[in-house]
Amino acid sequence: MDCIKTISKLLFAVFFITLFVLQIATLQTVSNNSTATPIKHVVIIILENHSFDNLFGTYPFGYPPIYNNITESVMRPVGINVNIKLPLDNGKLVSPYYANSVILQDPTEGFTAYHRDWNFGLMNGFAEASGIQSLAYVSYEQVPLLWDYAEEYVLADNYFSPSLESTQPNRVNYLTGFPTNITGDNFVTDVLPFNYTIMYQLSQYNISWAYFDYGYQEGQKLPPFPLEVFYGANKYSDHFFNTSVFLQDLKDGNLPSISWVMFTGGGGSDYHYVYDMHPPFNLTIGQINLAYFINSIMESQYWNSTVIFITFDEGGGFYDQVPPPIIPTYGLGYDKFLESLGIYNYTLLGQRIPLIIISPYAKEGWIDNYTMSGYTLLAFIDYNWHLPYLNKIVANSDVQGLLQAFNFSQVPRKPIILTPNNWTYPIPLQYPIHYGYIATIHNIVFFIIVATGF
Repeated sequence: MDCIKTISKLLFAVFFITLFVLQIATLQTVSNNSTATPIKHVVIIILENHSFDNLFGTYPFGYPPIYNNITESVMRPVGINVNIKLPLDNGKLVSPYYANSVILQDPTEGFTAYHRDWNFGLMNGFAEASGIQSLAYVSYEQVPLLWDYAEEYVLADNYFSPSLESTQPNRVNYLTGFPTNITGDNFVTDVLPFNYTIMYQLSQYNISWAYFDYGYQEGQKLPPFPLEVFYGANKYSDHFFNTSVFLQDLKDGNLPSISWVMFTGGGGSDYHYVYDMHPPFNLTIGQINLAYFINSIMESQYWNSTVIFITFDEGGGFYDQVPPPIIPTYGLGYDKFLESLGIYNYTLLGQRIPLIIISPYAKEGWIDNYTMSGYTLLAFIDYNWHLPYLNKIVANSDVQGLLQAFNFSQVPRKPIILTPNNWTYPIPLQYPIHYGYIATIHNIVFFIIVATGF
């Protein structure tokens, strides 16, 4: 009898353990394969070095201004004040100016210049620190593709780069979700663990991802930029590809859930062959390349389940009037400037930059003016795939504000294929919309530090 009881207990134990394992497996399957929205594929495209005012300061009317039933019906962002006066070292005052060219002179870049541009939130140091060329702005004649996408989909006008830093720190922080101790663009390798990244988190939850870089060659020793800063990244080399593979994945039905598509590698110094839009590289060449990739997504089987985030790594020293917020870090990360002032557990976000949100569920002609940053893109991934937020900075980066850009109850919108032959701004709208008012900024707190000198 005791033997029978023992066997019965063992059978019950095995049953409950099996049931528990099945429940865990079911939960993992739900976590891995279900999403909070109809979005099953995220494509993140990060271009180079343009502020919001530099590209969209005069949107939607532009220069010379266009007033018609389209430009007067779309929502208007908080745009540039072309009459503002900024000081030079010699005491003269200068104002933003229209640059009628697709080739812009590169402003002075870097940690010191950017913090002088910012000037403790006064946003009046650009002419002195980054040069008069930093006051240039363009319009629909120089960036018609970007303006057409903004008109047809969603443009965020209160979106900030992760850090008031140059390219490398921002691109690293776009992946970690917090400001790291990497400052400047000095080439460094193996200084941060790969398990800090959103990519590591995705791998832990068996969510597919890939990093596509224009200059990456299969079998090369180092990971694509900036992943070489992470030790352990080489273990994930089967996730690193040239951008040509992204196009092939669209055709073959192999698109991962999360795709980073980058054009920073390769091209050398010839502005005719560099696609990331970094000044002085040709803006038209960059847009032709961008349209090719966007069209490939739209024409693929994945369009109805995809969101495309097009943004920039940093403002590049170009003028923008909106001071970036200072946000809490909850003990994470490092802010070189604030810590030099004895201010800890806070970080200064980078310049206001454009974020274009393209999706069959994106609202048309809408301005998303909730306060967001590069960290919010990570929050969307975690939210959508039911993952724990990567950290508290990501958790508090206003993913709900980003979700306002979508209408998930609408019938998926048909793709809008744009090429140099039809991207003359403005293009016809898919639906009649009548916003016609200036967006107001929600939930934003500016910290201006009162200080003398810099």
